[in-house]
Amino acid sequence: MHPSVSQRALGELCGWEGKSAQARIGNYENNVREPSIDDLKKIAAALKTTAAYLIGEVETSVSTGESGAQYAVVPQYTAKGSAGSGYDNDHVEVKGGLVFKVDWLKRMNLKPEKLRVIYAEGMSMEPTIVDGDVLLIDESQTTPVSGKVYALCRPDGQISIKRLFQSHTRGWVICSDNLNKSLFPDEEATDSDIGHLRIEGRIVWHAGEL
Repeated sequence: MHPSVSQRALGELCGWEGKSAQARIGNYENNVREPSIDDLKKIAAALKTTAAYLIGEVETSVSTGESGAQYAVVPQYTAKGSAGSGYDNDHVEVKGGLVFKVDWLKRMNLKPEKLRVIYAEGMSMEPTIVDGDVLLIDESQTTPVSGKVYALCRPDGQISIKRLFQSHTRGWVICSDNLNKSLFPDEEATDSDIGHLRIEGRIVWHAGEL
């Protein structure tokens, strides 16, 4: 809790009203309820900080013997992104974080505060991304680049993991890497708004079982 902001005042800064604002913040502080990603972002914005900082996942030093390497912890969410038709995350919780080398993040031009980790579900992006893979999303990369993989929010709120291609004749095409197009057909989208989809961010790294 910020020392100069009451629960009610903080709730109202987030756009909630009166006693319900105080109760909402109180429930979050006392672990009665887990905040959604949207609520976490609202609270962070009100306090002029980041969601990662609020959950204690800030850049930190980790002793590694002689190297003394610097690491950043990226918040890990229970949310899933479907490598299929779309996954509906009606409730999302922060469950810890993954540690990445700061030097690697700098080489990749990635900022820890703009990153989050979710899980893949489904087979449409095989063999690139398989069911259960851990995905690192850069939320600052929301402008589509042809050939890159993105987390897309469908109009119904479902999250899909897809590759975007730009065609001179077809506009944008939302593609699955799985070559079985009878099960995972490509989708055409408009140039202006990519089919009314919201780009949550670009998938910049993934990992899974061998």
